[in-house]
Amino acid sequence: MALGLVLEGGGTRGAYTAGVLDAFTQAGITFQSIYGISAGACNALSFISGQPGRNLQIFSRYVPSDAYVSRKNLLFTGSLFGFDYIFGKLFHEQLPFDYDAFFSSPVRFFVGATDIQTGQAVFFGKDDIREDMRVIQASSSLPFVSRVVRINGRGYLDGGIAQPIPIYQSVRDGNSHHIIVLTRDRHDPGRAKPDFPKAMMKVRYGKYPNLIRAMLRRPQEYREELRYCTQLEQEGKAFVLRPSVPVAVGRSEKDAEQLVAVYELGLHDCREQLGEIQKFLQAHA
Repeated sequence: MALGLVLEGGGTRGAYTAGVLDAFTQAGITFQSIYGISAGACNALSFISGQPGRNLQIFSRYVPSDAYVSRKNLLFTGSLFGFDYIFGKLFHEQLPFDYDAFFSSPVRFFVGATDIQTGQAVFFGKDDIREDMRVIQASSSLPFVSRVVRINGRGYLDGGIAQPIPIYQSVRDGNSHHIIVLTRDRHDPGRAKPDFPKAMMKVRYGKYPNLIRAMLRRPQEYREELRYCTQLEQEGKAFVLRPSVPVAVGRSEKDAEQLVAVYELGLHDCREQLGEIQKFLQAHA
């Protein structure tokens, strides 16, 4: 039986996922296939490269800086998150990413983005990832506060528009069982309405009607994916890790103390359930 690790996005709520992944590393838990969206994909990088604690340093030391996320970035670059800095100076000088370990790892890694022409989720594999991490940028580029990322002549935005939780892709690839890491607690169904009014979408993305339809449908899509995760959990086909208490940070939180607290919650929740997780993994290895 094949098993996939599925990682939701959520911007800086992804500090929770960072804690979960470090707990996995400390327990010696690895996966053959990982599916990530946005912050989930970003966190997976250091997990695959074998650099525990690196994501914690990012959230505690670098996310609070304006170079990482700020309105200044949005004003001067068109993107709230400073991708040129993140995948430039941060990844190469301040907190070097182990590219060799990442690319030599046998882990299969799939990163979801949304094609702005079709409004559909597209998943890139490790072979599509380059040193500039444009695939990761595409997966993390939120509409309205990010530039469209061009890859091989096509435009992409945040993977969370079309498939907020990449569980369908894991199933489509033939995985019969899944470990799913969410960044909202059990009682949080996400936003009830789209983030932006339809009129604003038409002004900004009028040339891409399929993208607009995907953005309008996103809240419903998220709830359907949550229900599917719960269904798989009840059927014994998934182990779902969620915050045990509400996570009171948004997608662009800059307070280091709060981000570390969310990381520690992920670390704690995973450690508390390690016995059950290991039983699940052993049963479906």
